[in-house]
Amino acid sequence: MALPQPVRIAHAYGNSRTALRRVLDADVDMIEADIWYRGGEVHVHHARRLSPLPLLADEKMPGHPLPRLAFPIWPGYRVWPHINPLKLDELLQIVGGRKRLLLDVKGRYKGGRSADFAEAIARCLREHQASSSTAVCGQTYPILNALRRTDDEIEVRYSLERPHQWESFLRKMNKHERLRHVCISQRFIDDEKARVLEQNGVNVYVWTIDDPEAARHYVERGADGIISNDLGLLENLQRR
Repeated sequence: MALPQPVRIAHAYGNSRTALRRVLDADVDMIEADIWYRGGEVHVHHARRLSPLPLLADEKMPGHPLPRLAFPIWPGYRVWPHINPLKLDELLQIVGGRKRLLLDVKGRYKGGRSADFAEAIARCLREHQASSSTAVCGQTYPILNALRRTDDEIEVRYSLERPHQWESFLRKMNKHERLRHVCISQRFIDDEKARVLEQNGVNVYVWTIDDPEAARHYVERGADGIISNDLGLLENLQRR
């Protein structure tokens, strides 16, 4: 019996121009990128910015080389200058509709800035006619809530890896019939959660899976999408 055909999502390959060039030639379905709101613009990077300094800091991510100018600051972490930053507008121009996008909202914002962030995302996607080909996920739920109110064409996925997030999503799901998309950590999902999601018709992307056997396991359990750092793993999954 053939396995279901999952959406194949290349984790973090939208976060740099170099990675984008590589992933656009790969046989995958979606590109994941991390987005932050700063100075009224949507910036693209996974690493945390050490504001007010123009520096980024992060751990080494499997499958992704560190920038050439990265140097250690404490065990496991590197820091590098944030020069010529990639922004969402340029990301959309580079991709040009060749792949779908999964944008992961990062950061926490006071006052009305969550709504401002959501509006900036929606505006940029509309300008590039990418609203229907882009999904937005994350663990900063105020941004996702605002985005759902701003543009109902954009697919919003609540990211789940903690018990309070699970309970929050269940409450939202029971109130909103259209709320049927999540990303969930492979460390958090279990048989009971998988059963609840399946019974309620929730579309599920599982992150971050870099082991082929684990990927096969989650596909067999009904995962609708696999998020991975390993392009070879994704290319060897059945294509949707």
